[in-house]
Amino acid sequence: MEKEDLKKYCELIVKAGVNLYEGQNLAIGCGIRNADFALMLADTAYECGAGYVDIIFNSNELTRSRVDHAKKAANINFMPNYPISRGFEQIANDWAFIRIDNLEEINVLKSLDANILSTITKNEQSALKAMSKAIASAKIAWCIVAAPGLNWAAKVFDSEPYSELENKLWDSLTKILRLDKPNPVKEWKNLGKKLVKRGNLLTDLKIDKLVFTGPDTDLEIGLTRNAVWRGGLVKAQNGREFIPNLPTEEVFTCPDFSRTNGKVKVTKPVKVLENLLTGIWFEFKDGKVVDFGTDDNREILEKYFEIDEGASYLGEVALVDINSEVYKSGLILNSILYDENAACHIALGRGIPMCFSNKDEIITPADMKLNKCNESVVHTDFMIGSEFINVRATDYDGLEHQIIKDGLFVI
Repeated sequence: MEKEDLKKYCELIVKAGVNLYEGQNLAIGCGIRNADFALMLADTAYECGAGYVDIIFNSNELTRSRVDHAKKAANINFMPNYPISRGFEQIANDWAFIRIDNLEEINVLKSLDANILSTITKNEQSALKAMSKAIASAKIAWCIVAAPGLNWAAKVFDSEPYSELENKLWDSLTKILRLDKPNPVKEWKNLGKKLVKRGNLLTDLKIDKLVFTGPDTDLEIGLTRNAVWRGGLVKAQNGREFIPNLPTEEVFTCPDFSRTNGKVKVTKPVKVLENLLTGIWFEFKDGKVVDFGTDDNREILEKYFEIDEGASYLGEVALVDINSEVYKSGLILNSILYDENAACHIALGRGIPMCFSNKDEIITPADMKLNKCNESVVHTDFMIGSEFINVRATDYDGLEHQIIKDGLFVI
């Protein structure tokens, strides 16, 4: 893995991901083991004219220490004010935000006390609600990415770490990220436009409900009359287009949180409260998860649902077909960022106000409830797609439309 290749990746993130403008400030959230990549990103941002770059480091090891010693700690509910103030500063002054998925500490929080971990997660998410809302409503430009690393590679290839494994992972990521193309920035902006067009087609269908069928799956998801499908390029409040996830292959919308019914099988592993779970399944009634299971660690999902009422309801439904480069890689990448772009997925938790035609009117929790947009401090994606999945839609006139057949888009 050459430094020049990583530099090309950084340029893609800065120029297409957040689409940084001259003088704009940038915040980078980063695990401590991805420090070198974060510094390269910062350097690239300054080359592109950034006014100021702030790197906000975090560590799962530090969180583990806090949980391990929680019985001795004065208050696991404590949250300092400065991260909250920083969020308001970034929103008010139109900062861009990049988060590097912390995959180098992928197993550090495994098997911790789920009660304490869920309490800490809830408190942190509640305190940072303003930033979460700014991101969900596209008020600021943001982009979630991942950096290649040895621990992540070992998890992907189910292997003990060795020196060449990181390069093996990078070879796969290069194709997924279109870094093998002559102009990756142009490539992604063109793909972004394609996804916008696909989203517009779905919006124009005026879909009342979606039905997913496949092995162990028969799930009906109702939408609202003002649902808008998004994907690819998103326009921030400043008028500039950005790409929220790199990679991205999805088109997505926010469902009516009260209109999900049926059973669904999750087709890929998902990290919940920092524990990687397999064999997940859900049963919904009137929007709420009423039964569920996993291969093991069922209690992790129990603690997730206890975070708040909205954790048991849907906040997103997304469509991805098997033409996705992530799917074609044949890899389970053990990262929601990547694996959600290999398959159709649903998200339990916070809804996405920018997926409503009246998004500027959806400001308070009461506004969200009125518009059937789920309110929660969490948002976790669960992949439900495969080459066997079929998706059909019924519009508000009662007409049916096949959207995906045997894993492939047909619209």
